[in-house]
Amino acid sequence: MNVDRSTERYFQLLEALGQAVIATDAAGMITLWSPAAAALYGWPPEEVIGRDILEVTPMEMSRSQGRDIMQALARGELWSGEFQVRTRQGKAFAAAVTDIPLLDAARTVAGVVGVSAVSRAPTRLRPLLTRFAAACERIWPAQIAFHIDVPAKVNLPATEPHMIQLLAVLLLLYADALDLGSAVEVTAGAADKSVFTDFGLAFASPAMYIRLDRRNATYSVLRSLPLSAEPTKYVSALVRMVGGMLIAGTAPDGLSAMHLFLPLERSR
Repeated sequence: MNVDRSTERYFQLLEALGQAVIATDAAGMITLWSPAAAALYGWPPEEVIGRDILEVTPMEMSRSQGRDIMQALARGELWSGEFQVRTRQGKAFAAAVTDIPLLDAARTVAGVVGVSAVSRAPTRLRPLLTRFAAACERIWPAQIAFHIDVPAKVNLPATEPHMIQLLAVLLLLYADALDLGSAVEVTAGAADKSVFTDFGLAFASPAMYIRLDRRNATYSVLRSLPLSAEPTKYVSALVRMVGGMLIAGTAPDGLSAMHLFLPLERSR
């Protein structure tokens, strides 16, 4: 699989953070298998390239779920959640996974990039964000300014790899700009201190927002909104109105959850 420079740097960031990267074509055939993927799943690249992803990583019990995910990706949607996978030796484990569709010039899905890591118990946010910032600094020196307004003892009901994957999705939105040398500002803090309160969306407890500013633009994410009929209907309507993305998946604690991305003007 040939990738441009921006995507290559994005993959380097994920590799530095211990995230396995697997790319497939539109039919689900594996086209890229990163070193972290080889270490996590036990398969060398030469033995999986060209094979159906559903034959390699998911457990038999989760193959139907895998097919549902692939159908969502075929519609151009992102998916982020947790499901059971297996190693080459058949050992099962829970993986935190984020799948990103690759769109061609006609805006049809040409393939999928899947990012995965072993699901772990919730971690403290400040050390995670600090480690993420250090990895970004190695890939894009002096281009990303991090402002972490999170108390030292705060945990979020999301596993460490899940949060890393969602943070990386945000940076993917600015990959081309970063590659051209543009500066990006990242602010992380409690959702009840963010613009999400204006939309009545800071009700998930605890919840967190991430805000990226480039010039006068802002792109925010609120992690783990409860997935129920009324909030889903409201947030879906909001996304249709102002743009952005809504990612529905399975939260690491076994509950359904939404991950909301909104493009918002700087107001605070």
